[in-house]
Amino acid sequence: MTTAISSYTSTESTTTTATTSSTGNTSLDQEDFLTILCTQLEYQDPTNPVDNAEMINQMTNYALLDEAVVNNENLDTIINQLASLAALSTSSYLGKEVLAEGGVVTVEDGEVSGITIELEEDASVLGMNIYDSDGNIVDTLYFSDVEAGEIEISGSVLSARADLDSDETYTVDAFAYDEDEASIDVSVWSAGTVTSVDQDSGDTVLTLDDGREVSITDVSLIS
Repeated sequence: MTTAISSYTSTESTTTTATTSSTGNTSLDQEDFLTILCTQLEYQDPTNPVDNAEMINQMTNYALLDEAVVNNENLDTIINQLASLAALSTSSYLGKEVLAEGGVVTVEDGEVSGITIELEEDASVLGMNIYDSDGNIVDTLYFSDVEAGEIEISGSVLSARADLDSDETYTVDAFAYDEDEASIDVSVWSAGTVTSVDQDSGDTVLTLDDGREVSITDVSLIS
């Protein structure tokens, strides 16, 4: 009987100690682990003992979970720091000229800007429709037997072959066909100056002076 009372008093004291410890610290430290382990071993049913190896595995998992939570918090800190560095880095694009998808040709004081064509396959015919700022087609240019790859069409070529008399911003759409008149994938790229940088959407988006909004991963820095 005396032993039982002593054991009960010891249990209450142990429980109080463990509670006090957990109040000040929400993580499972080494002392908490040993306290729980010793209490479990002391008060287990002798006729149905707990598998000690299983309990130790459970305690180990608790400790690993706590460590994972701490690691996640550290990871969040690192991610925030990297985001700040990325914002600082991308701000350097402001005022710089980049090459991005979208056919934009500007004519200013008679000077015409060039474009770049990306052709997936050799083309028997490469064509370009040129539209004014109101969306009206002003000219169509054709090129024959063009090899696949990047084709730079300078402003002087456009000025000589297209009707670009007015000082304004034009847009260009390209199309291409092989010798069997099957369509070929083609895209138009042109230069623009970065006027703003936006990172709110999770992706860094650059706004160019001609109104285009392009992902920073889809541009090439020119200057």
